[in-house]
Amino acid sequence: MVDTLDRLFMEHSRELVGYLAGKLDTPELAADLCQEVYLRLQRARLTQPLANPRAYLFRIARNLLIDHQRQARARPETIPLEDTTTGLACARPCPEADVCQAQRLACVRTCLRRQPRHVRQALLWHRLEGLPQREIAARLGVSERMAGRYIEQALHACRQAIDA
Repeated sequence: MVDTLDRLFMEHSRELVGYLAGKLDTPELAADLCQEVYLRLQRARLTQPLANPRAYLFRIARNLLIDHQRQARARPETIPLEDTTTGLACARPCPEADVCQAQRLACVRTCLRRQPRHVRQALLWHRLEGLPQREIAARLGVSERMAGRYIEQALHACRQAIDA
């Protein structure tokens, strides 16, 4: 009976590897599971001849595949510590970055309060409401070019205030 099982496995081993490789990530893992099919086939204590030996072989392979997938889901994902592309840091900014951002925002607010009303308003309409220069110019009663200058003036003042 053992000789018959060996022959059965030899006849279908390539087909088994192909089946497993189609379901798994790597051909090496498919070869490993195919080897496990052989071991389970050898351990099987068959008392009578199989009605469909090929189907029996593929049933073992399918059961092994299901076991492997269950174990993979149960296992936590591991990341090698040498992998520098993976950030292990928290996605939230650190407290220092929060404070720095708050200070910059306060600086910009102070700077904008010091700007003339039309300059401040031009920047706010442009940046916060997304209005084009043509619309800003119409609202302020100035040329489109002048509205662009107001926006640029406000941006320049804010940049200087942040850099100071």
